[in-house]
Amino acid sequence: MKRIANTNNNAKAKNYKNLDNKSSFRYLCLSNDLAVGGSRKFSIRDERDKEIEIAVFNIEGKYYAISNTCQHQKGPLSEGIIDSEKKIVTCPWHGWKYSVIDGKAPHKGGDSVNSYEIKVVEDKLYVDSIPTNVGTRITQPHQAYSSLDNSVQQFLNHMDNDRRLEVKGEGGGGYRNVDREVRVLGISTTNSNDKIAPRNSTSEAALSYALDYVKNEFRAETLMIKLRDLHFKHCEGYYSKNAKACIFPCSISEMDKEDKMIVIYEKVILWADVVIVATPIRWGNASSLYYQMIQRMNCVQNQIITHDTYLIRDKVAAFIITGGQDNVQHVAGELMMFWSELGFVFGKFPFVGWSRGWYAEDTENNLNAMKDNQQMQQDLMRTMRGALEMSRLVKENRYDERVLSKSG
Repeated sequence: MKRIANTNNNAKAKNYKNLDNKSSFRYLCLSNDLAVGGSRKFSIRDERDKEIEIAVFNIEGKYYAISNTCQHQKGPLSEGIIDSEKKIVTCPWHGWKYSVIDGKAPHKGGDSVNSYEIKVVEDKLYVDSIPTNVGTRITQPHQAYSSLDNSVQQFLNHMDNDRRLEVKGEGGGGYRNVDREVRVLGISTTNSNDKIAPRNSTSEAALSYALDYVKNEFRAETLMIKLRDLHFKHCEGYYSKNAKACIFPCSISEMDKEDKMIVIYEKVILWADVVIVATPIRWGNASSLYYQMIQRMNCVQNQIITHDTYLIRDKVAAFIITGGQDNVQHVAGELMMFWSELGFVFGKFPFVGWSRGWYAEDTENNLNAMKDNQQMQQDLMRTMRGALEMSRLVKENRYDERVLSKSG
């Protein structure tokens, strides 16, 4: 019995020595450093001396290793949720699932990641740097999502590479001396439905007046988007999980081809020169639809933080705020702060604030009063002139490019 034990020990020692000397296996840690039910990230070097990250899992005392990088947006699988019974890990960023056994998706046609062999020798964990299964990306975003992503990349390349915006030699002031007409996007955030409501929305009526004014007076191209007519989901808080999990275009739009935030992204980033946001005051704040929209626009601002990428270039914003209670300054402050964080600039008198009375009867009278209220009309025209003049100035002088220039 003693002789057999010595033989086994010698075999173990020989196996351990051979494993240490085998070039494709890498030492990770002691086996008891990874508790049952736990997971951990390791960085190793492969046969080509390239650094790779793997995620190692201890499920009921057995060890598994797969790539730590999710195929979707490179989320850390070692931080994911483990289903011990099914041996499935869920990416903590956007919920993509993989088997820890072979790195494959648990559903047919899904993506997969590399899987690696684990050996335990004398309470030490080793991993083979050569994958047993090689992962592949199969799923692709739907066409509208890919089209937006490609268009934004082309837009940014154009803005970065063009040193100067061509200006027609018409001379003088005005708003038509850039290479095309100014594009003014109006976003109505009221949920008031004109088809069934006994009266029209004051904020939307004011927005219509403003768009008609710039179209007739300055030949601007205009477009109004009514948020209530668009189907788009609420923000799901990926930024709260990890800043890099909040991607652009938003992953909700990627996963749901019916999500119409793509329309907002496309018109705000690619089409508009000037964006006019109109909102009623609701319980002392902007409308609920407005907040639903801007929470989904956090991914636009987040690109500055995570990728040093500025999606908003040479754009101006202005606001129309109406309601039945005196809270205009609070709402205007919130709007200006958020849109400035996106990268918009403001002209003179960047918002029109109009509050009249506390009761429904007062609010109902606002619309009729606006039609005959020359002061309100003057305020709207002044704000529109300030926005268009600022748009002309920032474009002619490449304001954003001067500020954002690395060499500036």
